[in-house]
Amino acid sequence: MEKYRPKFHFTAEKYIINDPNGLVYYEGEYHLFHQYNILEEIYWGHAVSEDLIHWKRLENAIAPDEHGQIWSGSAVVDEENHRLAAFFTYCERETERQSQGLAFSYDKGRSWEKYEKNPVLTEERKDFRDPKVFRYEDKWIMVVTGGDCVLFYESTNLIHWRQLSLFRGSTTDHVGTWECPDLFPLKAENAGACKWVLVISINDGSPAGGTGMKYFIGEFDGTSFRPDEEGKEGNWLDYGKDFYAGVSWNNISNGRRIMIAWADNWQYRDALPTYPFKGQMSSIRELYLKKIGNSFHLRQQPIEEMHVLRNNSREMHKMNMGAGEEWTLKDHVEALELELSYPINRIHSAIFGIRVVTGQGKQLEITFSKKEQSCTVDRRNAGINQHEKFPGKYKSKLDFSKEFLTLRLLLDVSQSELFVNEGELVFSNLIFPEDLYQIKLFTEGGDLEIEKCVIYDLDGDVIS
Repeated sequence: MEKYRPKFHFTAEKYIINDPNGLVYYEGEYHLFHQYNILEEIYWGHAVSEDLIHWKRLENAIAPDEHGQIWSGSAVVDEENHRLAAFFTYCERETERQSQGLAFSYDKGRSWEKYEKNPVLTEERKDFRDPKVFRYEDKWIMVVTGGDCVLFYESTNLIHWRQLSLFRGSTTDHVGTWECPDLFPLKAENAGACKWVLVISINDGSPAGGTGMKYFIGEFDGTSFRPDEEGKEGNWLDYGKDFYAGVSWNNISNGRRIMIAWADNWQYRDALPTYPFKGQMSSIRELYLKKIGNSFHLRQQPIEEMHVLRNNSREMHKMNMGAGEEWTLKDHVEALELELSYPINRIHSAIFGIRVVTGQGKQLEITFSKKEQSCTVDRRNAGINQHEKFPGKYKSKLDFSKEFLTLRLLLDVSQSELFVNEGELVFSNLIFPEDLYQIKLFTEGGDLEIEKCVIYDLDGDVIS
């Protein structure tokens, strides 16, 4: 295996990938299209899976043409005509003027015919891109970004589109260019209410620096989106550096809302120390809506299908760590999953957490402070820093009022994903270690109790 190629996160065989596109479930297959940069020509790459874990790469789906490069978009099932329909952004090579194109597939996505009168939607607007299309009652809705806003369109035939409204968010939501929108209903697991979630990727200005993702909770009536709290800034979806352009699958009938993102950042995409591939996807996550106080918040967890990757588990219960102690849990591992549970009232430490040793004198450090009510992920010295914007220390507030603090850490060859308190807080970060991982727990300035600790090796080789 090439250096730094992950074991269970999706990658292309070679060349550059970024945004996931065209996510749709159809006739027993989950489709993952993606931005695919082959020698500066932008295609839609394509892979399929029957279980969201094992992926088969297919031939490129949609190629650039006289209208321009093929940028991000979505796919839907056109049941009336027994076909898949894909919407994508054309970007003209010289002017970078953007418009929306359409293609159809009658063979489960293996081949595509572009609509002969493309493009189907044009606007005299900068950064007009990334159409997300879905069915709403008896019509189709398209959500497109327009630089500093989201625009909503409707159609009855997927070809002719009429603008309905736009949404801008608050003034503080415009630190960067809006991209890759998503809009979907989600039922709150603890309140019974069904809300609409608008997700936006913002190119620059995230808490960790560079690209990041925000979401808004509100109502959608088929014409316009209205946030529950007018004028309030959107919430960040991930506080790490490498989770961007995330969108969810269309046509999943059981009510699940699952999302995948590009695990990277535009600040340093071209500097990654990988070859012959560049770019990888995040883990696939299920989204949940939870009411906290008077407002609703998203939670995210790795999909339950990932359990099939688990191997060689080790489980421990009710362990006391003395002040200043450091325990080694695992040595010389490439991919693993770690679950931890701490009783809050038994935490007397000033700081505690996880150290992922990545080489001689190198480590990724995850630190919790009950006093500061915070979680910090520090990758400044976690391995190879191939770009000045890559090293960083990322911090967020954390609620310590619950009975337990729970952690779930996924480590792959070159990616770490931390889910705190069942995904209320998430940090996603690339790391490029100099050696195999060594996993340690630590506490400083006081003792604590660990209610439960489970560690699994994770099998790989899931892409063919």
